[in-house]
Amino acid sequence: MATFVLDGKASAELPRRPIAVTLIVAGSVGIGDGGQTGGARLLAQGRGGRTVRVVQHTAGLLILPRVDEETVVSAVPDGRDRFDQGTVLHVTLGPDDPADMGADVIALTPRDVSGLSFIELATLVPAGAAAVSVTTKLAVPDAPLPPVAAQARAACRGVLHRDQVDEDDQVSVGCVVDTSVSMASLYASGMVAAAGDIVAGLAAVLSGGQPVALTTPGPSGAGQNAFSGGELGEHLGRPPASGFGYSVDVNAAISPFDRSGLTVVVTHGTGVVDLNKGIVALVLSDSTTVSARPGFAGAICPLPPPGVDGREFLSGQPQLVSRVVAGLLAASGRTGHLGAAR
Repeated sequence: MATFVLDGKASAELPRRPIAVTLIVAGSVGIGDGGQTGGARLLAQGRGGRTVRVVQHTAGLLILPRVDEETVVSAVPDGRDRFDQGTVLHVTLGPDDPADMGADVIALTPRDVSGLSFIELATLVPAGAAAVSVTTKLAVPDAPLPPVAAQARAACRGVLHRDQVDEDDQVSVGCVVDTSVSMASLYASGMVAAAGDIVAGLAAVLSGGQPVALTTPGPSGAGQNAFSGGELGEHLGRPPASGFGYSVDVNAAISPFDRSGLTVVVTHGTGVVDLNKGIVALVLSDSTTVSARPGFAGAICPLPPPGVDGREFLSGQPQLVSRVVAGLLAASGRTGHLGAAR
């Protein structure tokens, strides 16, 4: 007996006879056993959504009696719109013969599906007369992110209805942070760091996890650096090295960015930002009036109570993070139209 563990776009073969697909869920919904999936259900379809013959014993166990054409196995939330935060899927495929203890088994790399409404797991195609080729559709496992960034990643997936953006649709993600004197208290409260986490979560989906280009214009000009998703918020937890300034020119810092990508400007008000194509504002404020200004494009994130760290505040407010992410994506014109889930 051999167990093949597949990740990325790896493949392995099983004998061409009835195949059992088993799903176990671990995470915030608990751990399923023997087909108790804790809120997930398996599906199988042919190319283009065509119906294929399936024997569905339980939500977490289906049998493919015969694979005569390309068949895609997927998972959807069972009884809810989206998978809960922290939901991890464990999927195995093998011959549907309990007596065959020596049969080969394929295990897909566990996948965190937090925030998704659908995910494709594997493709099965005939490989000659005696075998079926199984190719995983799961990307490399998620890189670890700080709590707020992970929530933003889940929220972004939920809005786009996909795990990752296809390579052809990926865009660069940049972040410009207003470093005027009036932003000093937002740095000190941790809200700028929390905003950086939100941008990192967006980048994890929209850019395939590429580093975020960060610009912090200040008294000595605008300096740009690139940070991974796990580093951006941490870096923004410290005051800018060049200090805070008066009459900081945020728009000059925006101009070098690729307008076909997404640049998020973190500020306390929209008056300093010219919002054009590819530019959205993440306004850190308890005032909602800024969203009523003509041409506003972005989202408003309310502030934590006095004495509460911004990252801690948002980590306990996943619905608020989801609302902010949805606002940023809507303002950028990026919603579910990007395509179906992968």
